[in-house]
Amino acid sequence: MTTRTLFYLALAVLVTGCAGSASSPSLFVLDPGTARQPMPAAAAARTQLLVAPVEIAPLLDERGIVYQTDPHRVVIANHNRWAAPLGEQLRESLAATLAGALDDVQIVRRGNAGTADRYTLHTRVDQFMGHYDGHAHIAGEWQLEDPDGHTVARQRFAREVALANDGYEALVESLSEGWQATAQGIVPAISSATAARQR
Repeated sequence: MTTRTLFYLALAVLVTGCAGSASSPSLFVLDPGTARQPMPAAAAARTQLLVAPVEIAPLLDERGIVYQTDPHRVVIANHNRWAAPLGEQLRESLAATLAGALDDVQIVRRGNAGTADRYTLHTRVDQFMGHYDGHAHIAGEWQLEDPDGHTVARQRFAREVALANDGYEALVESLSEGWQATAQGIVPAISSATAARQR
């Protein structure tokens, strides 16, 4: 092979590599929040809270991150995607944030039929997206059920968090911040409901 042939071959490999990396999507995860250390076995009998799977609007049930570009249009990013299903990430972050904030409640993701004092938290998310106003928009509703299946608290939530910078990384940071703040907002209702039952 001549030097010229080797040069063109190396150039072709370089261009192909650059083109391949340009088409690879960026994958994002939400900040999982901070959970406490696993509880000791002696505390296993305390009140439990089952964090049910988070229901998300069909629009959000996509791999791509959703962004609203004007009052009547949303786009789903092809090259900026969630690394795992959004509903699962929301549930894990919600559970971790609640576990870090509730000292007397054991957070569980699967329910045992024999658990007498188990509350259930249902959450629906209607908005979880970037917005042309420069904020991350989060909206939906949560509902808390007592161990008897009665709804003891229900509330809608809506939150806007400004993006610190342009780009999807800043958007995901603001969405994570807003979601953790939303979870923190549920804590007083859970504490109040579980304390009232223990009286």
